[in-house]
Amino acid sequence: MRKMFHTLFVTISVLLFSQGLSKPIQVTEENWSDVLQGEWMLEFMAPWCPACRGFVETWDKFSEWSKDLDIKVGVVDVTENPGLLGRFLTAALPSIYHIKDGEFRQYKGGRKETELVSFVDDKRWEEVDPIPWYFSPASVQMAALGQFFKAAMKVRDIYNMMTKDYGIPEWACYIIFAIATILLGLILGLLIVLCCDMMLPSKYAPPPKERPQPRPQKEGVQKEEEDADGEESETDIIDDTKTAEKDGDSKPRRRRVKKAD
Repeated sequence: MRKMFHTLFVTISVLLFSQGLSKPIQVTEENWSDVLQGEWMLEFMAPWCPACRGFVETWDKFSEWSKDLDIKVGVVDVTENPGLLGRFLTAALPSIYHIKDGEFRQYKGGRKETELVSFVDDKRWEEVDPIPWYFSPASVQMAALGQFFKAAMKVRDIYNMMTKDYGIPEWACYIIFAIATILLGLILGLLIVLCCDMMLPSKYAPPPKERPQPRPQKEGVQKEEEDADGEESETDIIDDTKTAEKDGDSKPRRRRVKKAD
C-alpha cells in the first residue's frame, strides 16, 4: 500500500512539474503582432533543417527561464509562415531575434542555454544595434515583402502540383508561367491606367485662335508712311516761287514731285 501511494505521489509530482514548464510559444502570421508588446526572444526554424533539429532541446530549456527572466520565448516555423520569413528577411536557419517593445535586434551570440540566459539577464542586447527602420518587420515595406514571399510559395506549390500530380514537363511549366506573367502585367497596367484616368481626368483644351492677317496696303499709302518715318523718298523738291507770287503769298512754297518711273 505504501509503495502504491509513493508511486502515485511521484506521478502527480511529475505531472505538476511538467505542466509548470514553459514551452516556446508558436508564433504565426495571425498572432505575430503580439511580439510588438513586451520582451521576446524569437527563433526562426524549419523541420527539414538539421541545425534547427539539433537546437530544439536547447531552445526548449531556454524557454523554461521565461518566467524568471520575465520574457516570452517564441518559435516560428517558416514552412508554415513564409510571410514572416519575408518580414524578417531571414537568410539563415535557425535565426534568433530579441524584441523589446517593437524594437528588433538580431541575436548573433552563442547557442548554449547559459549564453542565451546571460544575453537577456545581463541586458547584453543593449550592446547590439537595432534593425534600421527601413528593415523593421513592423514597417509597411517589409509587410509588402512578406506578401511577395507568400505569393512565391504559392507559385512553388502550383509548380510542384503541375509537375508531380499532372506530369507536365518543366519546360511547359515555364512557358505557362511566362504567358501568365505577361497577361498579368497587361491587366495590371490597364488597371493602373484606368485608375490614373479616373483620379486625374484630362481637361479639354480648345484649339488656339487664328490671328487675323494684316490687309495689303496700297503702294501710295505705303510710300507716304515711309516718308513720315524719315526714310528716303524718290521725289525732288522744287521752288514754286512764281505760283506763290500769283497767289499773293510772298513766301515760296515747296512741293514734292514724284519722279517718273
